[in-house]
Amino acid sequence: MKKIRYLFSRLFAKDIDIQHKLLNLILCAVLVGGTFSMAVTLLFRMSGGILTFGLLLAVALTLWLANVKNKPQFAAILIDILANMILFPIIFLKQGGMYSGVPIWLTLGLIFPWLILKDPICYIAYILNALMTVGCVLLELTHPEMITRLESEKVIALDIIQSIVAVTCVFGVIFRYQSYVYEKQRENLMQQDEKLRTLIAELQDANRVKSTFLANMSHEIRTPINAVLGMDEMILRENDNQAIAEYASSIQSAGQTLLAIINDILDFSKIESGKLEIIPVEYELASLVNDSYSMIAMRAQQKNLKLEVKTDATAPSKLYGDEIRIRQVLSNLLTNAVKYTKEGTITLYMEWEPKGEDAIILQFKVKDTGIGIEKDNLGQIFDAFQRIEEKRNRNIEGTGLGLNITKQLLDLMDGTIQVQSEVGQGSEFCVRIPQKIVSKEPVGDFSKSFARNESVNCQYRESFHAPQGRILVVDDVQMNLQVIEGLLKNTQLQVDTALSGFECLEMLKQNSYHLIFLDHMMPQMDGVETLRRIREWEAGAGRRTPVVMLTANALTGMREKYLEDGFDNYIAKPAAGRELEEMILEYLPEELVERLSAEPAPKAEGGFLQRLDFLDTESALMYCGGHEEIYREVLESYVEDACYGDANAYFEQEDWENYRIQIHSLKSTSLSIGAGELSEHAKHQEAAVKEGNMELVKQSHEGVMREYADLLERIRQALAPGD
Repeated sequence: MKKIRYLFSRLFAKDIDIQHKLLNLILCAVLVGGTFSMAVTLLFRMSGGILTFGLLLAVALTLWLANVKNKPQFAAILIDILANMILFPIIFLKQGGMYSGVPIWLTLGLIFPWLILKDPICYIAYILNALMTVGCVLLELTHPEMITRLESEKVIALDIIQSIVAVTCVFGVIFRYQSYVYEKQRENLMQQDEKLRTLIAELQDANRVKSTFLANMSHEIRTPINAVLGMDEMILRENDNQAIAEYASSIQSAGQTLLAIINDILDFSKIESGKLEIIPVEYELASLVNDSYSMIAMRAQQKNLKLEVKTDATAPSKLYGDEIRIRQVLSNLLTNAVKYTKEGTITLYMEWEPKGEDAIILQFKVKDTGIGIEKDNLGQIFDAFQRIEEKRNRNIEGTGLGLNITKQLLDLMDGTIQVQSEVGQGSEFCVRIPQKIVSKEPVGDFSKSFARNESVNCQYRESFHAPQGRILVVDDVQMNLQVIEGLLKNTQLQVDTALSGFECLEMLKQNSYHLIFLDHMMPQMDGVETLRRIREWEAGAGRRTPVVMLTANALTGMREKYLEDGFDNYIAKPAAGRELEEMILEYLPEELVERLSAEPAPKAEGGFLQRLDFLDTESALMYCGGHEEIYREVLESYVEDACYGDANAYFEQEDWENYRIQIHSLKSTSLSIGAGELSEHAKHQEAAVKEGNMELVKQSHEGVMREYADLLERIRQALAPGD
């Protein structure tokens, strides 16, 4: 019994292919079926026993060749020749021809090549077998005398019965075995599928753990780095030793680079863990381009690079998409352009093309005159942690994540990015993003917006004196009021201030004003509601004072909206001194004005500004009319009136409306003092509150507040006397 089991285990071992197994199976079935036929032949003393015995010998020989000599295909060809082309035709002639069970065996012979033989021998064998079968039938029809008939109908019946039983036994075994093999394969596939699912789940868990670890580490590392950079800043300010100052400068530079790397890793881990979502909102295209320009203008200027913006004035002014992520894409591309360009020009193109009735393809191109990229490396630049041409770019720091993050963000927005580059000539990155149209009104030519970012090389003198003129400035942030007072100080105007809409109404009842500047975002009563109440009161008093909206909401189209609300004009803050004076001159009675020649005076240089290298002092001075003393007062007010505690308190109470107002204030005041990065982060936080994305608000709050607290401390140190 053990030998039989061993024999079968050899015949159907796992290491032999399916055709070899089928050959063994058919041969074994033929042995059983042939033995049965032989037994019937001997029992009923029928003729043909010798031929059947020959068939069994051929089968045994074939099994030996296939398994002992390991020549299954040779054995299959041999049995096909011996059985189908020699023995079966002889049996057909000697055992009754068509009136016997032989045609059933011939059918088995025709099927045999399809099961056992490989291409192209299979087709050849089938054709030969078919020709042989057809030949046997035709021979009987044309030369019936050549066929040896069986003795009686009883013998014919027995021959047919035993042939049917034997052949169906063979087919039954084949079908049952194939079903068994199929079931086993199905079970194996299911097991492999389950293992694969488990493996994928484990990999996903591992990836989530990795991404969570990266995100947590990125956040945790910030605190000690900020401490290191803060102490290093103290060394830079208080140390007189040149060598130590150089060491400290190196620490400062390396620390800032490390913070940039952490930011990249944090974004990368969010994308990988699936926590970064695309959140579409309505946004102004002009604002998007303006802000992208502003964020990179100072870096370009520091490297003496020319920064140009060319826009299609026919583009729709208001779109629907993830404004924040598009800004991040443009920031990455523009930052890279500045990083890899030593001299020349960087150009940002904004173009568009229609996509149906209510959508467009928004296209941005960033072109530089930098070092360029080798053609062989173009396919690698979007890979994670891939920095190409390390030897040539060894002095340029970075993680190699910027373009990978850009590519993944664009994928999330169904956008595309392409690059063209020539070594030594520069590169051009082209980004295409589908966006929905909110307003088809053309965006127009807004190139004048970029003038604000030009450097201030001189002090601006007042353009008029008007000691009898009286204006009221209303803003809930004391620092903003102080800025306006400082900017208009030399004009000799009488400037009154109010911290709320209610206070504005009370002052208006007590005094007459030639002009009112009114902020929009104020708690309890905003600017629009305040204007409505002003007009209601003035209707009864028989007066009408010009009211100008003074707001940080500088989006295209807002002027028209505020005019519809009843305002006489609109000015965006932080407002430069020249803008304020021009606006005042438009409404101040001419008889009260003494116009002056506003020639520029040289800009004062002082050590105070040198201690503020962490701020964009040039832009801030522009908003302060170039006066350092006003800038110092603004910074002092920024620190004294810090909304840090209020913002945290509203956050803890989940008083989101007042929290938004505080963050809005932080956005505008930070931009006024030259803290553009904090202003941008506050802007994102404000947008998240407006969209109701509280999860994002809660995730970002701590980081924004930490950045705010650090900035306040650094300003306090810079303002400290005795330095």
